[in-house]
Amino acid sequence: MATVLRTILPLVATAALGAVALGCAPEPVRAPNPTRSLDERRALEVIRRAVAQEGEKPAPAREVEMRNGKALRVDVSVDGHEFGIAYISDDDADKLGDAIKPPNGPDEKLRLERVGPDGEVRIVLLYQTNYRYDDLAGESHELTTITAERTLTRDVRDFITYAKTKKFK
Repeated sequence: MATVLRTILPLVATAALGAVALGCAPEPVRAPNPTRSLDERRALEVIRRAVAQEGEKPAPAREVEMRNGKALRVDVSVDGHEFGIAYISDDDADKLGDAIKPPNGPDEKLRLERVGPDGEVRIVLLYQTNYRYDDLAGESHELTTITAERTLTRDVRDFITYAKTKKFK
């Protein structure tokens, strides 16, 4: 065993040095591309389209009163139902503070807020910070607007399917 190691070790060391000499050294670490959140106006278009894809009719925005007395804007309601979708921008999150749940992570469940006098109305909170893309300012595209919009569409469709399955108002 020791003889084999003495024979192989110099060969491995020589190969590693040769790779470095030929420029095969690992690339330096680079900073991630700067990202921005999906614009609220565009996000609402994506949400309305996703609601329609689930066979529902998007309804106008409305305000609902939360249990703590603050008003929550439901950006896209669903015609004939009380449940809806709130796209929470950074400004909305600052304004509402602790009145709403903290943002979910990318791999966590969506946050639902129960509103209304009996708490039976469910509003899904879709946080703007979860739908980010880069503007190609760096060396390569890492997060495209298409990916951000598809993620938003998936989340809306998942919520509509869940709301129908659970027979939300």
